[in-house]
Parts: sequence; C-alpha cells; structure tokens
Amino acid sequence: MNGMRMILSCALFACAVAVFGDGLTVAEPPRKDPKQQRVKEWFLENYYGRAPVGRPIGMKFHGNDIRIEGGKVTIHLDVTLPPGASRDKPCPVILVADRRSCFPTPIPADQLKAIDKTHAEFRRMATERGYALIMWNVNEVAPDCWLLDRYVKMKPEELPPNAWGVFGLYGGEPDGRHGDTWGTIRAWAWGHSRVMDWIESQSNLDAKRVAVCGHSRLGKAALVAGVTDERFLMAYSNDSGVGGAHPHRLWKPGVCTLKFVNERHLHWLCLNSRKFEADERNMPHDMDEFLALMAPRYLYVASASDDQWAGPEGEQFAAEMASRAWERMNLKGWGYGGHVGGHVRKGRHDFTPYDFGLFLDFCDGRLTNPK
Repeated sequence: MNGMRMILSCALFACAVAVFGDGLTVAEPPRKDPKQQRVKEWFLENYYGRAPVGRPIGMKFHGNDIRIEGGKVTIHLDVTLPPGASRDKPCPVILVADRRSCFPTPIPADQLKAIDKTHAEFRRMATERGYALIMWNVNEVAPDCWLLDRYVKMKPEELPPNAWGVFGLYGGEPDGRHGDTWGTIRAWAWGHSRVMDWIESQSNLDAKRVAVCGHSRLGKAALVAGVTDERFLMAYSNDSGVGGAHPHRLWKPGVCTLKFVNERHLHWLCLNSRKFEADERNMPHDMDEFLALMAPRYLYVASASDDQWAGPEGEQFAAEMASRAWERMNLKGWGYGGHVGGHVRKGRHDFTPYDFGLFLDFCDGRLTNPK
C-alpha cells in the first residue's frame, strides 16, 4: 500500500511539473542546499512575503514591452545595447530598477532632469565596456505610495487604470493582506524575474551573465531578486540599509529601524515582520544570512559614508560576514578577486556614476568571463 502511495505521489508531482512547465513557473523554487532553503523560507515567511505566482501563463513580449494578463500590467524596458551585440556574440547584461514616477506624486522636473542625466551616463559607461543596460520602472509592477500619498484613501474614480499593479491581479492590496502575503519589495523582485524571462528570449543577450542592481529601496529589491531567482549571476545593492544589507542586530542610534519602515512604508515588507519590531536585534535570522544566499554566485554591496540612516558600517560588515558562505564552498569570498565585493563612497544617500563605475570594475572578469 505504501508503495502504491509513493507511485501516486510521484505521478501527481510529475503532473504538477508539467503544468508549471507549460508557462507557470514555480514562484519560489527550492534550493538544493537544505540549510539555504530553511533560511530562505524564513525570510519569505517572516520578512518579504511570498510571491503567489511565478511566470504568468498569459505573459507576452511585444518588442521591449512585457505584457501580463493581456496588458493589465505592462513593463516597459529601456534597453541600450553595446556595439557588436548579436546572436553570435551575446553580451552580458546590467539590469537596473528605477522608480522615476509614482502616481499621484511625480518626481519634480528638476530632480527628474538630474536622474535622466545620471542614467545617460550609466548607459554610456555600461555599453563602452560591452554590457547591455536595461532599466525599468518598478511602479509599473507595484505602486510605491500606499501611505505617504494616502493612495489607499483615494476614491476609485481618482485612481489610474490597474492602480494596484500585480496586487490587483494576484492579491496583496492593503486591505487584503495576511501574514506572509508579498510586500512591494518582493513584488518588485518578481518584476525583475519577468525581465529575466524577456532577456532569455533575446538572442543578442547572454541570460547566464546578468547582474541585477538597485539603489535604496530598489537595492533591497535587487537583493531579493538575486536570492529568489538563481538565474541572476550577480546582485548589487547600493545604500540599501534596513530591509536590505544592514543587519538588525547592529542597530545603533541614527540608523533606520524596522518599526519605522513598517510605520512609514508598511507595504514594503510582509505583515509578519511586525512581530520583530520591539526586539529586532534578536531576530532568529539576520541580513548577513540573507546575503549569503547569493552563494556561490556574486554579491556587491555599496554604501555612503554620510548615509547614517542606511548604516554603512553595518552594510559592509554584513557583506563580509556573508562571505564566509563562499569560503565554506572553497571559493574566495570577500576582497580582491573574490565573489563578494563592495565599497564605501564619501557622501550622502545617492547612486552616482562613481558608484556605478566601481561596480562595473567588479563585473569585469566576472560577468565577462564568469568562473
């Protein structure tokens, strides 16, 4: 009888794989390493939340657009290719998240002009080194304005079409969340994975050599994308702070707290994270363990010396501590020639060409010739 149950279980599993393989990928694919899987599960359950869906069956590509559920959600990709990228010579990719507009409070014109200037420099720097640069606006997947803009209090007729993005499709609106329902950061990471699906469809791009990057809250999303989607060869967080690279046990006055994040940006993390607000220094797992889930791939963590709200010392310490995971795999972790790198730039909370240039230095020889 037990043998028959085993046969039936295997048959059901095979059917499930067939269904997923027909276009709906597993949302949170398991790790090969049991310890890594346990740590990942804890963070999905208690911190970022779980994605309810992987690759949607109805997702279609139209040029540089990714249309989900018939265009109810559309991701527009800003793609810049280096000279010579072709089917015969596919190039590595740098994927950068952007949040330049967010209804109903768009970025002021002068700030937007400065952002555009920086992005133009990023394009030049990346393509001159042989990388494709792809950027997309995370607000097309999930809005980043629930509380500060009183988004949830607006009348339905005041909201734009598909105002809740993927939350309106798969669940996660503010009034419909439970403990481990995905937060916005997890949803943005899910968006990165959909861009990776698009990259895999492009013959002039090398989908096995892709770095996912982001600054501040989008640095948090880049780390989550790298951990939850092992197709990314590298993850780079710039000034990601609490909810990203900064460990909670190293909190000190002047650094953002988990309680502040959940009071001002409750949509970022899952609701289960609230149970650790009173004693975040003693969480069962911390961010160095989360960063270590990038092993044996590549990790880069950048900080700014005057960005005390993000805690630059803690960010760099977490990266160094995480590097022990690579060493246990007999790989070089932190430092020159290693799998884990980072820098501390003088100045405030920002994503500058200087940051991007140092990151590209780290990419050279790793994305161009991965081991």
